[in-house]
Amino acid sequence: MTQIIDAYLGLAALRQAGYRSTATAVAELVDNSIEAGADDIEIIALTHQTIVNTRSSNQVKQIAVLDNGLGMTQEVLGKCLSLGWGTRLETRAGLGRFGFGLKGASISQARVVEVYSWISKDDVYMTYMDLEEIKSNKLQDLKEITPAKLPQPILENFADKLGESGTLVVWDELDQIDLRKAETLLRRINKDLCRIYRHFLDNDDAYGEKRKVSLHMLNLDTGKLEESLPLFANDPLYRLIPNNLPGYESECTNEIFEEFNVPIKYHNGINEVISEVLITASIAKPEIQDLGGNSTQGKHYADNTGISFVRAGREIDFGTFGFLDRSEPRHRWWGIEIRFEPELDELFGVTNNKQEVRAIQKLDEDTIEALLDTDSRDNHGAKLKIELNKVIADKIDSMMKIIKSRRAGAQTQKRQAKGIVEKVNEDISKDTNPTESEEISKTKSEDEKIKERINLLLSDDSNLSSEEAESLARETLDYRVDILTDDWPGELFLDRRSVANSSVGKINRSTLFYEQFWHYLENQDDKKGFEALEILFMAYVRTEDELVREYDRKTFERFRQRWGSWVEKLITHAGN
Repeated sequence: MTQIIDAYLGLAALRQAGYRSTATAVAELVDNSIEAGADDIEIIALTHQTIVNTRSSNQVKQIAVLDNGLGMTQEVLGKCLSLGWGTRLETRAGLGRFGFGLKGASISQARVVEVYSWISKDDVYMTYMDLEEIKSNKLQDLKEITPAKLPQPILENFADKLGESGTLVVWDELDQIDLRKAETLLRRINKDLCRIYRHFLDNDDAYGEKRKVSLHMLNLDTGKLEESLPLFANDPLYRLIPNNLPGYESECTNEIFEEFNVPIKYHNGINEVISEVLITASIAKPEIQDLGGNSTQGKHYADNTGISFVRAGREIDFGTFGFLDRSEPRHRWWGIEIRFEPELDELFGVTNNKQEVRAIQKLDEDTIEALLDTDSRDNHGAKLKIELNKVIADKIDSMMKIIKSRRAGAQTQKRQAKGIVEKVNEDISKDTNPTESEEISKTKSEDEKIKERINLLLSDDSNLSSEEAESLARETLDYRVDILTDDWPGELFLDRRSVANSSVGKINRSTLFYEQFWHYLENQDDKKGFEALEILFMAYVRTEDELVREYDRKTFERFRQRWGSWVEKLITHAGN
């Protein structure tokens, strides 16, 4: 009879299984430990000194994961390295399901994998897979399990971590790990694993029961532990405690923007049922955003820019999915988490190595139209894509409007003695030319003017409290001209409105003009350029306020609309 697949060639092909990094491959072993009920998991980089480019370097020789879980029976241990076999193939509960994790992750990084397991501390058994041995001896079957002792370095350094039951997986002959320098690998694993397992590392057991997970660096040359590092949650929503945001380890630094369930229909093989997908959006507190992108915290936020898909408490995928442009640094200040249960694996397109959700991407209008035209009544996948596409895009847009409106210190700067806006208003107050805004102001009460001014200031700078906005509104109520910011759709970058006693020019934060000129100049230490821009637009606003009484208002609106259209087209040349 002919074999369906040659063992070595099949394993060699599966080595390119698509694990994004060593950290995400290690995560598969952590999954197994959690499923086995372990509450203490040790990730160990076994290192030795070697010469790299004429310099001595501490390089990773082996990677091991040790847990105090239930351990495996001899029967299960004997099959655990068999591809396509698993203990959770028939269930949709928990982290596992595909029967691929231990084997796929291990051979993606190492040519030798050893698995030790015990149900009784004095009764350890072991199995292994050696790719060179399989190739040389043309093996097609797994080796029989054998009684064994744990490797000496593990026994000597982790005796206090050995439970009455447990499992140890050791990767040797590492040839595809992405980072070999021990310190760098530990940092990468620390960052990625802390995000993947954040719901198992925080103090709240409502979603993911807490586990203690630690990273260790064990020097094989000396036989001693050189570093041990407990893991804390790396939460892109910045809501979990404890966490690893420097200086804020015991604080929530984001506020919930919105949290809601989206009911998703799917077919369970018998009938149509509903599974709830929980979407949580959070936004950084103003004082955190004020720290700026170059702060330690800002750089931490930058590493967590994106959307997180979480399945059964464990992150499956993280990225932009086409919904945001990483060149816009302020995206770092929001987070979106989408939680779903394993029964929706097919709809989300979860890969068998739990590395991706392939079904979710930003959709263009043509794709949405094609999906809407799908004739199948039970096309649940199309409905999921359309629903999530709309929700994600809407939430990002709403949060970015708030984030962009947080112009740290903008109004405080305007209140400085003899600021440019105040100086301009001193000059304009001496002018006797009649204006539209003056005529309109006569129809309003003092309270109406203050309310108008408060709303205007809050739209410009959402960092202001209501009390601060009211104080500033009263202080600036007699302004005759002002220049502030707001958000609205379209290419119009400058609008004008009569507010309280003044004619107000509003700069549109949703335009390229704002991004590349206004916002850029506003944040320079030298304010001369920004003040010149403010004067230029206040002069225009005052001119229109005077002339609109003599000419058709629509003319000025058409002029600003066309001006904005040309600016949007030509501004891409700036800086080139």
